[in-house]
Amino acid sequence: MMISKIQVQNLLKVYGKDNTNKVEKKQFNKIPGKNDELAISSESRIKQRAMQAIKQSEDVRMDKVNQLQEQISSGTYTVNDDEVAEKMIARAIVDRLV
Repeated sequence: MMISKIQVQNLLKVYGKDNTNKVEKKQFNKIPGKNDELAISSESRIKQRAMQAIKQSEDVRMDKVNQLQEQISSGTYTVNDDEVAEKMIARAIVDRLV
């Protein structure tokens, strides 16, 4: 699965907004005169999970980097022009749709 930078930014924009429409409220104390409540929106929970997943993901796949370095230094690295062009066009289409 390919996730572009634009998709991540859009996700954070959507879940970064405070949505007060759906809020769970829990009342902890039933003592007269004291009404403490805790309200956490489901959107905030989703945002928190997304941020944790982003923080835990690896930025650089060192196994892939090392493999490419070996291929380049040995002269065996080749680029398939057609595949590169197809992926560039597909990524541009996906970014426009999202």
